[in-house]
Amino acid sequence: MPHAGADRVHSHVFDVSRRTVVPSPCRAELSASQVLIVANANSRDSLMVAEHYATRRGIPFQQIVRLDLPSGETMNRADYARRLVLPLRQALQKNRLQHSIRVLVTVYGVPLRVESPNLTSEEERVRRDANGRLDVARSQLEDVERRARDLAAQLESNPVPAKTMEERLTAYERHAMFLLRVDDTLQESIKRTKQLNPPALDQWYSRLEAMVRPYQGSAGIAQLHHTFHQGEQASDRDGEAQIRAQYAEGMQLLLGSVELPIRSGRTELYQQVEDLYGAYGVFGLAAMELKLLSAEYADASVDSELTLLWWDRNMYGVAGRQVNPLYHGVKKPPRGSRREIPLLMVSRLDGPNGNVAMHLVDQSMEAEQQGLSGTIYLDARGLTQSDTYNHYDQSLRDLDTFLTQHTTYRTLLENTEVRFHHPGEAPDVALYVGWYRLRHYEDAFTFRPGAIGYHMASAEAVSIHTATESGWCKNALERGIAATLGSIGEPYLDAFPEPLEFVALLTTGQYSLVEAYYLT
Repeated sequence: MPHAGADRVHSHVFDVSRRTVVPSPCRAELSASQVLIVANANSRDSLMVAEHYATRRGIPFQQIVRLDLPSGETMNRADYARRLVLPLRQALQKNRLQHSIRVLVTVYGVPLRVESPNLTSEEERVRRDANGRLDVARSQLEDVERRARDLAAQLESNPVPAKTMEERLTAYERHAMFLLRVDDTLQESIKRTKQLNPPALDQWYSRLEAMVRPYQGSAGIAQLHHTFHQGEQASDRDGEAQIRAQYAEGMQLLLGSVELPIRSGRTELYQQVEDLYGAYGVFGLAAMELKLLSAEYADASVDSELTLLWWDRNMYGVAGRQVNPLYHGVKKPPRGSRREIPLLMVSRLDGPNGNVAMHLVDQSMEAEQQGLSGTIYLDARGLTQSDTYNHYDQSLRDLDTFLTQHTTYRTLLENTEVRFHHPGEAPDVALYVGWYRLRHYEDAFTFRPGAIGYHMASAEAVSIHTATESGWCKNALERGIAATLGSIGEPYLDAFPEPLEFVALLTTGQYSLVEAYYLT
């Protein structure tokens, strides 16, 4: 059972079976009519796993899609589009299942990973053009930033604090941070200028106007005019915000009328954007094009990618991470937006071999019928600093408190850098959540039938078939865990489900694992 894709690099391991972690028969249920099984027609074992799952779960064999897929755990982007996405869409539509299917179950034999895309010659041409435009706009914006910083320094002795760029960002995230930095610098110079009185105010306003015109075009000039020719009443500040929103909407409408990346009429559109929004608009448009054409961090798990099965290739960039639209904290999209396009939950029924994959179904159903008993092991690190690492570490400690107060499970919390790692140290496992040992499974656990567990570390699902693979997922499955999750690449910690949220949702008995995963 598992889960699928909060970010675009998560991979998932196993059966969307109904499941709960309370020690009683579970109530959570996805109906058989809502599940579609995806198998590799070129693998006898893949078909056997698919049919075994369908038989045990009462899923009609007509809801098994047998696709001509490559062998191995990795497929290229062209094969993903041609041999997986297109025929899968066609199968759903042909069988009139496109409105009823909520979950795809990829099974043993379906590739685990999709490679970064190779650009066509036309896309390379567009990328070079966008890079050139971005470089010119960046030079103009850096000049605006320098002039705005100098102007602010002349008006007040305190310099404008320089913002540092965070590490480990994608190129698009760095571009967005740069635009925010330039805007913050300009806004500081505007703020200091507004404190002046005439006639000095008129002189400095002219200097601001000369900066803003190339920076944000006619839209920026209109906003600057409103800022300086209205009072400081709340209603006027509301009016300023409204103008900002109107120009942002105008930009969206302008770009919404074209398909990105722009393949024809590029010069005219870029000129239109520059007239209305200056170098800021040109830089932003070029950055969006480059995001769609980037191969930076553009590999992905097949399962996470299939969440966007109905989304055409130009609707999202494959580089970097994508927000999980099904996450409980994501704001509901406006009607008519792209994010109203259907999303699918995707789970994987897989293992080191076909027999292990089939056994996952059997032991999951056994646990559902008899209840999942055993001990819960939580492996925190005792972190105290205020950052994402501590947030997740605290979630493990909070989960220990929650389980103690609200369930009858015995829990063992390890709250130091020492892990459960000695053989036999963690017997009778019903649930495990912990961290951090990168791609080095520690054979301390004896799993109960139906046990659930995950280790928060990068790349724990790089492979689940290679005999020499040392990561968590392959080895835990081989040793009897029924459900786990892991990533095929660097997901960053906040892509993992928070332990308290994920497990607490499961204890309600109202959600399957795949639903609990997507929600958290």
